[in-house]
Amino acid sequence: MTKPIFNARTADKFVVRLPDGMRKRIEDLANDNYTSMNTEIIRAIEAHLEGQARQKLLLEALEAKLRSELQATSKPAKKVQEANIDYLDGLKTGTR
Repeated sequence: MTKPIFNARTADKFVVRLPDGMRKRIEDLANDNYTSMNTEIIRAIEAHLEGQARQKLLLEALEAKLRSELQATSKPAKKVQEANIDYLDGLKTGTR
């Protein structure tokens, strides 16, 4: 099996402005791990995106559970459950 050839010249690129001190932190991490700064940045982005996807799945599962429980609750408890669902919607959309 041959490894695909990576061409840095044709790879997708994006310029990022880093806050003060972050470049040094990334550089130190890359040196400690014997990798490039680019590798460490990509790993961090991938970990963040995976975490976001996992969070979305967990929120959707929690919302589904709350909605199913809402069907079996009394009227006063429904108000609380509806507020919880609204709160979860805010978490999913980033407004909370």
